[in-house]
Amino acid sequence: MKIEQIFREFERALENEYYMELAKKEVMTVPLLIEVFLDDDYANSLWAEQLLECISGENPKLLYPFFEYIAKGLDSKNSYLAWNTWKILVRLLPVDSDNKFELVKEKFYDALLSHNLPEFSIACDCAVPVFYSKPNEQERILNIMKKSSEKKFYLGNDELKNSGKMAEEKVQIFLERIINDKTKAENNALLI
Repeated sequence: MKIEQIFREFERALENEYYMELAKKEVMTVPLLIEVFLDDDYANSLWAEQLLECISGENPKLLYPFFEYIAKGLDSKNSYLAWNTWKILVRLLPVDSDNKFELVKEKFYDALLSHNLPEFSIACDCAVPVFYSKPNEQERILNIMKKSSEKKFYLGNDELKNSGKMAEEKVQIFLERIINDKTKAENNALLI
């Protein structure tokens, strides 16, 4: 399929499953989706981001060769799209044979230390896959999480009330997921 044909397929706005299959069949689909994702047109970028997120969950190997290009989304002018780029990138970590996480690692920690509540929240959600996929990062993640009660969030220049409590709640969810996953793994080992 030619590039123009793939773009015409994008314009049809079909179900995500259709485009996921197209990505498997047509080699240019993923690079073109990334191009749309990185574009300044918010509606199209959002559509492409959601589709890339679906593909990353179903078949991360399709996206992994483009890790560096997807990571450019972290620098998007649109904060929402930048933050959601993490959701795509962490799904690529299980296939990160070239250790491309190193390219974005410091940005990840900046997000975990952020004083912006949505950015911190998404980073906390993404910390679980990083914790499991990158064992060398576990201690650093836990050290940051331990200091969460001291965290302050701001909206503009105004501090949000109960900032530390909000951070503690997100960290508690992170810890529960880690503990639950560990318990499941131990129980599965007992069944074998």
